[in-house]
Amino acid sequence: MRKILMLLLGVLLLSGQLLSQNRTITGKVTDASGAPIPNASVQIKGTTVGTTTKNDGSFIISVPGTARTLVISSVGQVPQEVSIDNKSIINVSLKTDDKNLSEVVVVGYQIRKKRDEAGAISTVKASQIANLPNVSLDKALQGKAAGVLVQANNGIPGGAVNVRIRGAGSIQAGNDPLYIVDGVQLNTRNDASFTQSNPLSFLNPDDIESIDILKDASASIYGSNAANGVVIITTKKGKSGKTKFTANVYFGQASPLQKLDVLNAQEFYQVRAEGYGSFNNLPASALAIKRAVLGELRVPGAASLTDKGADSAIAGLQTYDWQDAAFRTASIRNYELSASGGNEKSTFRLSTSYTDQQTIVTKADFKRYALKADITNKATDRLNIGASLSVSSVTQNLPFATDGSFLGSPAFSASGIIPTNPIYNADGTYYGVPGGSPANLAGTLNQNIIAVNDWNSGYNRTNQLIGNINADYRITNWLTFRAFAGLDYRLVQGRLVRDARTPDAFVRKGLTQSQSTWNTNINTYGTLNFNHTFGEDINLDGLVGFEYRRENQESLSAAGDGFPTYQFTYLNNAANPLSVGEFYTGFRRNGVFSSVNLSYKGRYVIGLVGRYDGSSRFAEDFRYGKFGGVKLAWNMDQEKFLSNSNVVNQLRLRASYGTTGNDQIGNFDGLGLYGGAGVYNGSGAIGFTQLANPKLKWESTKLLNFGIDFGLFNNRITGSVEWYDKRTNDLLLTQPLQSTTGFTGITTNIGRNQNKGVEVTLGADIFKARTENQLGWNVNFVMGFNEAKVLELYGGLKILPSNNSIQVGQPVGVLFTQQFAGVNAATGRPMWYDTLGNLAYQVQARDRVVLGPTSLPKFQGGLRNTFTYKGFSLDIFFQYEYGRYATDGQVNFLYENIARINALQYVYDNRWTTPGQVTSIPRFNINGTENKSSGAQSGNRMWFKADYIRLKNLTFSYDLSSSLTNKLKINSARFYVQGTNLYTISDWFSYDIEFVGTATGIVPQSKNITVGVQLGF
Repeated sequence: MRKILMLLLGVLLLSGQLLSQNRTITGKVTDASGAPIPNASVQIKGTTVGTTTKNDGSFIISVPGTARTLVISSVGQVPQEVSIDNKSIINVSLKTDDKNLSEVVVVGYQIRKKRDEAGAISTVKASQIANLPNVSLDKALQGKAAGVLVQANNGIPGGAVNVRIRGAGSIQAGNDPLYIVDGVQLNTRNDASFTQSNPLSFLNPDDIESIDILKDASASIYGSNAANGVVIITTKKGKSGKTKFTANVYFGQASPLQKLDVLNAQEFYQVRAEGYGSFNNLPASALAIKRAVLGELRVPGAASLTDKGADSAIAGLQTYDWQDAAFRTASIRNYELSASGGNEKSTFRLSTSYTDQQTIVTKADFKRYALKADITNKATDRLNIGASLSVSSVTQNLPFATDGSFLGSPAFSASGIIPTNPIYNADGTYYGVPGGSPANLAGTLNQNIIAVNDWNSGYNRTNQLIGNINADYRITNWLTFRAFAGLDYRLVQGRLVRDARTPDAFVRKGLTQSQSTWNTNINTYGTLNFNHTFGEDINLDGLVGFEYRRENQESLSAAGDGFPTYQFTYLNNAANPLSVGEFYTGFRRNGVFSSVNLSYKGRYVIGLVGRYDGSSRFAEDFRYGKFGGVKLAWNMDQEKFLSNSNVVNQLRLRASYGTTGNDQIGNFDGLGLYGGAGVYNGSGAIGFTQLANPKLKWESTKLLNFGIDFGLFNNRITGSVEWYDKRTNDLLLTQPLQSTTGFTGITTNIGRNQNKGVEVTLGADIFKARTENQLGWNVNFVMGFNEAKVLELYGGLKILPSNNSIQVGQPVGVLFTQQFAGVNAATGRPMWYDTLGNLAYQVQARDRVVLGPTSLPKFQGGLRNTFTYKGFSLDIFFQYEYGRYATDGQVNFLYENIARINALQYVYDNRWTTPGQVTSIPRFNINGTENKSSGAQSGNRMWFKADYIRLKNLTFSYDLSSSLTNKLKINSARFYVQGTNLYTISDWFSYDIEFVGTATGIVPQSKNITVGVQLGF
């Protein structure tokens, strides 16, 4: 008996030992067509132990002897459970989830399955913006979401960007969307003192998981702050399992897109001489003209030169390339490291990054240090808590202001300086800046801009902290309470030093300006979320909640001049303190909101949203308002007549109608204000500075949307089409007042406008690789068409006095100016049409007419082609705009043919020179107003067609095979080469066609080439 017991005990111990031993299982996960699925989850059922597949779909997992089942899942696929048994190799083919049940979108304080959401929402995933050398995420959105227009204000890394969702809803108030990062509503005001910086540049784009853009009634839940759309940014979070590290490093260079083709020394002399000949009151003899022009160019003894001597001097004129001196090949460096992991109780993700990107203009650069941490914890079976923290320091070094000052910008002056001016003296010192006359170049642009840029200095530094803590308490299986508190704290410091050796500060012996601004933005909310299924057919989900937001801003500024030497530039050394300023402002918002979504059998969806919102920016009796919307969807693919279709896999019809508000005005625009009014009788005085409007309220936008989503041929072809009509009432405009009131105007709600358009998103797998050895080709196309029109202005006005491009019945920003009639072939003089339609050489303001085109494109979007073969990938992205006209202050100065400024080669080659010549470029004239680039004599001659197609991004990469990474004992390795702004098809001839506005003196974008490696271990 004892022997039998000992034998049984031995068997039990042996079996327990065997069960406790781990063994390795390998395998591969593919889709229904046999194509590998990267990043699929492979997890031991009932545990948090798991791994993810590599790019070729392969995986390796260590399982204990007690494990029985693996769960394999991936976005867009039906999850599958597989018995382990005694298998050492497990290959799994996942079926496509034709109904996209697992795809979700972030919408209004909650996450919802996409097919249960009836709103118009565009989603941009991390893979679409990965590894692009864009230091701010909004630039990375260009051409990737239908109806979202992204235009750069300048090419400085971290520079300002205009983002417009379905057109500009307002004329005078703000048009920026509401940005939300992990639940925190951001302050996106540009607080930079001397630069147009980007408030979103604090965030490393590679920390982003997804971007959801709410474009219709979905945004109504955000009430008075959502008329311009809502951009919800979700960052990457930790995942349970073994800690995984990812390192990403790339280096590269940035170079100018192009130089302006301007005249050399002899060509400039020629047009200047022609200009003298065209002006009646100047010497007409050939020798007198030669002497006059050579004298302007500072040729020694020009006034006494003989004809032969003058010709010799002309031939000997030397050309100096100021653009080559102003621009450079800049360096790009980026380092990133992240760690992610956790267990069934807690998860975490940590990331840190450093970005150093020079600007193509010398002495300017962008540096960012960023640290991000996220943690979640399952405190109890009912309570989950989480926290997120992002800390960053962004510095822009700029020796010149980018807020519209152009004479001090190398990007402007370098192309216009007369080419005979040397840059350096023979001894290497700067030419044209002797001690007593710092502005001493020949010509109108008489500053040595290279010296000025070298001697001046300035920076803008933003230290920012964004964080949140949140808790979810499950009351029942279908009811959860969520508490959230977020903080956005920002300190912006700016300093600009104008060196005592430069023309702007020579007389005043230097000038220093300094400013610091503190912003504190607190955002809290609480929601009661519910999600309950009644029987098998009806699902009801939604929430009710409240929110409070408070933002305070404080600012200190000072300026001084009269420094002992140019080496001492701090304000304590200034002999003359010029100004000291202190400023405080703030606003409050609060609201209650609700969202209800009802789905029946997965076929019919109805959603209701509502918000009662308050904003302190408006008059006391008009601070609160009601906003809401209704959304409907019919998932036709769930109907019996389509459920077994071999062609149609997805088909959804959607409709929505909602109202939102816009409170992007000054914090106290509705109040009567007092302010400092100088000194009275030896004491400080105050005065009435703003007239109150007790009826001021927010702009109200009503948006109607119809959409259709489809997937065909096993979702080989997918897409959506949207039509919308967006109307804004109670436009916030400044109404002029009689001067006898003591005020120039008052902000009022008078006016209406409309934006309507169509959006198209298409995707197709031209070749779907069934294995990694086959070619894959995916195409994505995005197009947005928008037409804006002014419907009404105050007092029956047809034209807005402060902005003549705003006219009732016309598109917003319509070109309203004098019409250029061409060049008189006999004389070379430019002509215009007057108000009667007659040809005239001089026109006035009364001769302006509506000429149709606007500075906003009719169509815009992008086209992306992705090719894969084995471990290789080629991603090609084109961006385009069509139907846009623009004027460029840079070009205008080089086009007008008057001042002592260089000219474009195009103007030189096509200028009028001979009677009978037919051309659009007038004769050169050294004086007068007939060719001016501004005022009445400009008209539409300085407006040009600005359509373009640009090869925006091209990425070529190679992923090491799993066999190699296994040998190297790493999870993954990816090598890539990436290019930005590589090629542009356009007739535009200035630095950068993407710029909006006059573009005078703005640093253009650059052509970037980077190489990098991304390792996972």
